[in-house]
Formats: sequence, C-alpha cells, structure tokens
Amino acid sequence: WPSLRAWGIVCRTAQPPHTAFRGFGGPQGMIATEAIVEHLASALGVSAHAIRDANMYKPNELTHFGQPLPEGEWRVPRAWADLQQRVDVAAARADADAFNKTNKWRKRGVAIVPTKYGINFTAKFMNQGGALVHLYTDGTVLVTHGGTEMGQGLHTKVAQVAAKAFGLPLSKVHIAETATDKVANTQPTAASMSTDLYGMATLDACRQILARLEPIRKKMPDAPLAAVANAAFFARIDLSAHGFYAVDTKRCGYDWDAAP
Repeated sequence: WPSLRAWGIVCRTAQPPHTAFRGFGGPQGMIATEAIVEHLASALGVSAHAIRDANMYKPNELTHFGQPLPEGEWRVPRAWADLQQRVDVAAARADADAFNKTNKWRKRGVAIVPTKYGINFTAKFMNQGGALVHLYTDGTVLVTHGGTEMGQGLHTKVAQVAAKAFGLPLSKVHIAETATDKVANTQPTAASMSTDLYGMATLDACRQILARLEPIRKKMPDAPLAAVANAAFFARIDLSAHGFYAVDTKRCGYDWDAAP
C-alpha cells in the first residue's frame, strides 16, 4: 500500500515485560488489514470478497519486502479458487443471506480470508535443522529430530514424512522426544519453519538409508521392508542416518541494507 504510513511508539508501563506468543504481530496486522478491506467494501458498495480477489499478487510480482513470486511457484490464487469451488462458498453465502432475512436476532456469516505470513527465521543461520533416523530389522522406524512438540502436530508430520519415504503405515514409525544428545545444536521451534526443517532433515536421513538398501532391494524386489532391513543387517549395512537440511540461501534471511 504506497499511501500507507505507520509509526510505532514504545510505551513504558508498570507491567512486567511480555514476549510474543504465536504470530509476532502478524495476526494483529491481518486484523487491521481486513478491517480496512471491509470499510472499503462498505464505502464502495462492493463485496469485500471482490476486493480481496482483485488485490492478490500476480505471478512474477514482488512483495513489499522484495521477495519475488515466480510463475509456477505462486500457487495461492489457484488454491484460493480451488477452495471456493470445493466448499461452494457462493452457495453457503446465499444460504446465510436467506437465513438472515428470516431471523431477526440470530445471524450467520461465511468468510474466506487469504493471509500472508513470512515463514523462516530472519537470522539466516537459524534456518537449519537435523534429524536422526533408525530403521530396525523388524521394519519399524525411530525418528529423533530437533523440533519440539507443543500440540501443533510436528511429531505427526515428521512421522508421516518417514512413513511415506519408507512406504510404511504410520503405526510403524515412532518419534523419540527431542534431545540434544541425539540431534545437537538445535534451533528454536518457531518461525513456522519446523515442519520444513525437520521434515526435510528426516527425508534426507531416510533417503540415505534407502540408498544403502538399494542393492538388497534389487535382489528382493517384492519383499517387505522388514525382510530387506534384516538382510541388510546381516550384510553389515548401516541402518541409521543423520539427516540435515538448510534452507537455500536465496530463500531465507533478510538484508536490511539491500534495495527491494
């Protein structure tokens, strides 16, 4: 928004210092933005949905902080259109409008709102993660990664990565609690990056093991993983691997001195 100017004012209060909790100001900014969109829609006599739709980034445009959105990688407009079609937003809105006309005190509404949130650590060095994967001779897998599970489902997603890599049911994959004697020098579980970092690190470790199993797999093409792992063990093939992932240097960090 070229016409928008904002100033922050630091206020000292009698309260103890507070720290950010999920979002670091992002959700508050989104609330303010969506309030502006709603005001514009009301003043212009158009739907807020139409304003949101018309103001999406186009392929190959730059964000206000200089990030390019290349053709083929900018998928939000397609996801936006696909979601509306799948849940039939137009029909749901029509149903809500019909309900509201016949109910004075009870009202219904339907909303679909796009959001933009930066994913990764501002400090480039923090965009790295590791994982330790063990494949056992009974075909089960144990994964330890550098992230912390706090109810957001990180362990589940990492387990799903390993299960898909090995072609196993999810019940065969187990997650060990985070420990620095298994994965050292871990980063904070933050910045909406943990699934990306530890999922990719886990995938890296799984691929290392699968590459070692390839000669055995060629001899036993139809055998289950447990049989392949057992044969690999007797062939003295390592069934453990440390995986590592670092976000491409072009896609993380922020240079405050560089021009957009």
